[in-house]
Amino acid sequence: MKAKSIKRILPALAVLAFFNCSNAQKIISTDINNFWVAYDSIQKNKSHKSEILETLFLTKKTDGLKAFMEIKKFGKEDYLNAIEKYPNFWNSIRPNTFIDAKKIKTINTAFKKLGKLYPNNSKGNIYYTIGALKSGGTTHKENLLLGVEKITGNQNTIVSEFENENLRKMFLFTNPSQLEQVTVHEFIHTFQKDGEINILSKAIKEGSCDFIAELALNKKFTAHYLDYGFKNYEKVRSDFKGDMFSKKLENWFYNGNAKNPDLGYFVGYVISKRYYENSADKKAAIKNIIELDFNSEGDVRQFLAASDYFEDKKSAEQILSEYKDHQPQLTKIIEFENGSQNVNVDTKKIQIVFSKPMNEKVSINFSKNGKEHFPLKNIVGLNESKTILTLETADLNSDTEYDFYITDRTTKSEDGYPFATGEYKISFKTEKK
Repeated sequence: MKAKSIKRILPALAVLAFFNCSNAQKIISTDINNFWVAYDSIQKNKSHKSEILETLFLTKKTDGLKAFMEIKKFGKEDYLNAIEKYPNFWNSIRPNTFIDAKKIKTINTAFKKLGKLYPNNSKGNIYYTIGALKSGGTTHKENLLLGVEKITGNQNTIVSEFENENLRKMFLFTNPSQLEQVTVHEFIHTFQKDGEINILSKAIKEGSCDFIAELALNKKFTAHYLDYGFKNYEKVRSDFKGDMFSKKLENWFYNGNAKNPDLGYFVGYVISKRYYENSADKKAAIKNIIELDFNSEGDVRQFLAASDYFEDKKSAEQILSEYKDHQPQLTKIIEFENGSQNVNVDTKKIQIVFSKPMNEKVSINFSKNGKEHFPLKNIVGLNESKTILTLETADLNSDTEYDFYITDRTTKSEDGYPFATGEYKISFKTEKK
């Protein structure tokens, strides 16, 4: 459907729509209608755009939009700026923002099914709104708040006006037909505990929502990361094994610049599905999945073990022990012992020995003492075995304390396991002369 074919938003497309779950929950989309009425009026009278937006849209905002604006910290000027700067975007996204009766019926049916799969007392409402391009959505108490202009685009949506690269790429893998599954996925988050302890925890938290949404919708969940993940199952699983207990999300989540982003969702989907399939009591399994304590490393490891994702029948304790055994450690410094107080001032290099072959990207940072106490001039690199890192020192002063950190930010073994210490401090003092 082309944007130019939509001349007016029919009121029927944006009225309050009710669906019967176990409580008086509602799908509320009046903000969308009000936004487009204000948008059309602004195009005819741009000299009064602020007053028009206020009168036709913001004074009529739902409780959901009010909460959305407060949580994501945006307001009138953000709307006016977005309307002014991105006219082609708005015209192209417009038809996709409509919440029609068919979508509402599908969501209604899914929530009834979810109520059977996971009995609950939620009174949360679903607010579909326009969020000034600040967020695709969030939760507020039991309510779900969704900015449809960020989640209903596709490859035909015009994004060339955006200065921000992430905005230009946000619709590479999306489709407006996925709105129903996004809605159910996000609503399941309202039942989950806050926080996540590591990448594994985050993966299960997100991927489980995909899996349960699939059950509730009674339809295969579709996403680019699922397509890629199943086609490259062994590689993704192997890569994940090295990262899962770290907190570095960028390889697995919110990495739109990657060729195949958001693979953490895929891993969590598979782990949750395997946990469910391995459980004799399916209803109890769903309850366990949704109510998992994502801030408890022990509970998350137990969940992983029960899923047998790695197909090795290891216990939670064995999984952690094996992971730690694979993590590289710094075993020694060749030129002096760490903390030495009498290092030769003519030392020209520092050779650091690791317990296993390393990736080239070793992360080195200043300490809190700053650049004047940083002894290094250049990173020469790893030796042939990739176990010894050579660092070239600057000209050292006598009777001076020097220090720096090896961090786990990018420091990994060749087989993908992160450095065992978050910040490993190397310090020494030169001899007096």
